Amino acid sequence: MRALSQSLVFDSAIPAHAVAALRTDIIASPPKSDGTQWYAFGPPRFAFEQTIQHLRRLVPGDFAGAEWWYRATTTDAGFPFHFDRDEGIRSSVVPPTVTSILYLSNAGGPTVFLDATPTRSTPSAGIAVHPRAGRFIICPGALLHGVLPVPSSRWPRVTMLINWWRSVPRMEPAAAQRGWTRASGSWRAKPRPALLDAIDPTDLMTKAAWRDLIRKQATYR
Repeated sequence: MRALSQSLVFDSAIPAHAVAALRTDIIASPPKSDGTQWYAFGPPRFAFEQTIQHLRRLVPGDFAGAEWWYRATTTDAGFPFHFDRDEGIRSSVVPPTVTSILYLSNAGGPTVFLDATPTRSTPSAGIAVHPRAGRFIICPGALLHGVLPVPSSRWPRVTMLINWWRSVPRMEPAAAQRGWTRASGSWRAKPRPALLDAIDPTDLMTKAAWRDLIRKQATYR
């Protein structure tokens, strides 16, 4: 539970106009343009990089850069429980220092973070983070997490996902997408702390099933 207690959630983390610009860029992008990007905190070129610079003040620690990508999915899709990891290393789970999510719509099910890590195989507690446009969640990078599906909606679930690394991971960043909103002037946003719902992992899966899921995460192809 200690790792979960280090999680921080803020509402209104970026201005509403920035939320709208990012959401528009994501929805308008071709399906294959959402590969992982790397940002080493240089002068921001796009609104995505400007967003990372803006959010950096909320993320404790010193980092070499931020790995980021995005998703726009139907609300009934969910996402399997998994560990964020250096995708260039398949023999073991090497997690980022911090995992974070910026929600860009109000649609979809919650992201559930559990107190299981690559070395702790059975979760005993969890938290649920429900999508709210402009909400920003920060968690220790080694936590198991996934998205619970909800009934289908006309609106997509849109998120920007940011992993913060102390050293550059072994990954091949995708080429920057043309047509993204360019970085603009400085933003003034006043994040507000948000409350989280507690989750009992045994309501989602048996202990044996959790152990099996985490064991399969150790190596994959």
